[in-house]
Amino acid sequence: MRPTFKLALPAQQFLTEYWQKKPLVMRQVASGLDHPDADTLSGLSLESDVDSRLITGHGDGPWNLQHGPFDENDFRVLPRENWTLLVQSVDCFLTEVSMLLDHFSFLPAWRLEDIMISYASRGGSVGPHFDRYDVFLMQAKGQRRWKIGDHCDPHTPLQENDQLKLINNMKVRDEYVLGPGDVLYLPPGVAHWGIAEDSDCITWSVGFRAPSPVDILGRLADQAAESGGDTLFTDPDRTVPSDAASLQPADIEALTRQAFRALTPDIQRRALAELLSEPSCPSGLDFDVDHDHIAAASPDALLVRHGATRLILDDQGDAWLNGNHWPLTEAAKPLIRLLAGQRLYTEAELQPVTHDDGQDLLDEWIEAGYFAYLDFSTDE
Repeated sequence: MRPTFKLALPAQQFLTEYWQKKPLVMRQVASGLDHPDADTLSGLSLESDVDSRLITGHGDGPWNLQHGPFDENDFRVLPRENWTLLVQSVDCFLTEVSMLLDHFSFLPAWRLEDIMISYASRGGSVGPHFDRYDVFLMQAKGQRRWKIGDHCDPHTPLQENDQLKLINNMKVRDEYVLGPGDVLYLPPGVAHWGIAEDSDCITWSVGFRAPSPVDILGRLADQAAESGGDTLFTDPDRTVPSDAASLQPADIEALTRQAFRALTPDIQRRALAELLSEPSCPSGLDFDVDHDHIAAASPDALLVRHGATRLILDDQGDAWLNGNHWPLTEAAKPLIRLLAGQRLYTEAELQPVTHDDGQDLLDEWIEAGYFAYLDFSTDE
């Protein structure tokens, strides 16, 4: 079954009442989360290109963090309880997992970041903590108890474990047990602590891209420098300073204003589109598309976007693919808009919008591994 998710309330109501404001528990709104299983996740954690972590501990600790890649012996020596394996950006490496992201069209595509999946033994947890981004926590297998606390900030007291940044003495305000198909939405900064109730607990975590203002300013400055502008500061209305040795507020304001004037709309468009179309896992294209899983869930599909491919359109209608700019002809735009709007495509969807320019570009992207025609043939 293809992974699916549907909000338990109208999208605009969710955005108005809950998005970045307060948690929301939604019962039985996700399905098709039975793959990957524990063996597949542990196999991914053996790969050097995959970001994975093992966390052991419970209660007041002690807590321990190990970073992958792991080997099989790392799993043989684990205790029976109180450990968690986390695998980041699973959607990049297992394209079938990325299909879930098509169900988040109530937000712009650039806002999506990745899908982390965790496997936990009974009591397994990552401890009391808070994230700086929005997250949808989807229970795939087993049950997990979620303890919800207050909103946190940089001044929230933390435990001495610097690696995990766990909250010290988290106050529990609400508590929920999620079973398969249940989803918990958490806005940034809300304290939470998930604990596996079963010995075979799998949770999907959909995280969102939230670039910092510093990162954005850096990209804008880089793009402005690449544009080769050589305009210099001017001050034709200068008056005699009261203190020639001091940098005055008026000069600071004038220097800053003229610097930001260099950030033309075109520079802003190019810098932000490049930043927001960069993949969370650059090496993900090295992983093959699993045709069998996709075929079982969508037998009429002809083409799929690789899970490590990020494709967005800018306000000029040009494409940005994994950080690279692709100007589009008018003839190509309908096809590329379809490719950017979803991740799986049938022949009936592709045929009306596929013309020479678009087909040539799609063939180039297929050759590079960004998209793949699906081969559902099986060997007997």
